[in-house]
Amino acid sequence: MSAAPLAGKVFSNTFFSIVDVLLLKASTVLAFVLLVRLLPNEDIAAIGIATGYLIFIQHLDVGPIRVLLRDYAKIAGDQRRRDELLTALFAFWGVQALAMLLVVVILVAWVFEPMPIEGISHLFVAMAIDFLALTLHGWIKVVYFADFQQRIATRISVMLGTVRFLSYGLLFVWPELTTYSVILVAFAVVGSVVWLIAFQRRFKYRPVWHRGSPRILINSLADYGLWNHFNRIVIDTLFTVDLVVLSWFVGVKDMSSYTIALKFASLLTLVPAQISAALQIASAKFSDPEKQRQVVNSILKINGIVSLAQFAVILVIGNWLMTILFGAEATAGSFLYAMIIAGAVTVFNTVYPLIGLINNFCSLRKAFLLVFLPGLVFGIVAYAISGGLYGALGMAWANVAAYAGLAGGLLLFVSRSYGLSPAWKILTTEEARILKQLFSRGRG
Repeated sequence: MSAAPLAGKVFSNTFFSIVDVLLLKASTVLAFVLLVRLLPNEDIAAIGIATGYLIFIQHLDVGPIRVLLRDYAKIAGDQRRRDELLTALFAFWGVQALAMLLVVVILVAWVFEPMPIEGISHLFVAMAIDFLALTLHGWIKVVYFADFQQRIATRISVMLGTVRFLSYGLLFVWPELTTYSVILVAFAVVGSVVWLIAFQRRFKYRPVWHRGSPRILINSLADYGLWNHFNRIVIDTLFTVDLVVLSWFVGVKDMSSYTIALKFASLLTLVPAQISAALQIASAKFSDPEKQRQVVNSILKINGIVSLAQFAVILVIGNWLMTILFGAEATAGSFLYAMIIAGAVTVFNTVYPLIGLINNFCSLRKAFLLVFLPGLVFGIVAYAISGGLYGALGMAWANVAAYAGLAGGLLLFVSRSYGLSPAWKILTTEEARILKQLFSRGRG
């Protein structure tokens, strides 16, 4: 397969993946907007605190299913081998889910029950159940994505997302954290049932378990899943743990403003994350270094353009957009934080797809020890010092330092381990055509 047709196929798949992710995020943002407008600052602070502590659940989402982004092409034509691997992976998800629930029980008993915030324990349990279901949905979507059937997965997401979107109308009738919690749990159950049925029908999946299945899983974890998980933990932690750290130093009002800012700025990570997955799949298709270089350069350049364009749009209309979403009063306290964090996220976004190259061609263990772990330590220290000394504003600037440090480490590591060979022409004819197609789809 030549680089050009594959690039079009990959970007088409990526486009529908981005639509999928944006739909989920839009639903989440809508709920948060309604909550900000309908609930007092104490409840918004509770959401921020509960969101921060979710990182301890996210740490257990090892996600060895992502090995399919690298290896699916090798097993796609052999249904038995594919089902053997999928069975081992889904069995691991079940064990992982039990571990997550145990951590939820511990956190509720030791952290949330002693808190003098009404309803925060029930809220955290609901958010944890929702996250648990979303991990299952995400695992299933990886199979669709790796098989270039993301269009179908997105249709399912549109259906479920529309119903979920409409259900948030209940918040107008019962504007309480309890209502939000019930919606989260209900759709965790309904969504999981729909995804499992759709997956089985599309892929004709049949569980295949034998004595060698544990070995398949162990090899997947040792070779890819475990270190990939550690690296993802660092990113998830840096993007979330600042809420936990900040809660040690500031009051409810500042906590509420910072939570709004972080939620808003986090939207900028959605597209680059999907482009990173696209780069991983596309680069794995070629053994020819020249074709591989063409695909890598194309995706990196398009990602850079998209990342900078996102930030430019936020700078121009961010205040107006936040005012529409959260109201003038909430925006007044959050806008500066949001713009600083958005700048930090943009710096990281420009190198985000390099993670896909690391996953395919570099040592994940070395990447963790030399880049991700030092980046995490540096980030947490920056959060603690800046948040403790300067409150929410200091925490926002600490994000700039943390994300820039990790981005620089990634660029240096990939340059040395993979050997980037950048093409300095801004856009080739093929790259411009792909961008035009994507934006045309977006307008349609």
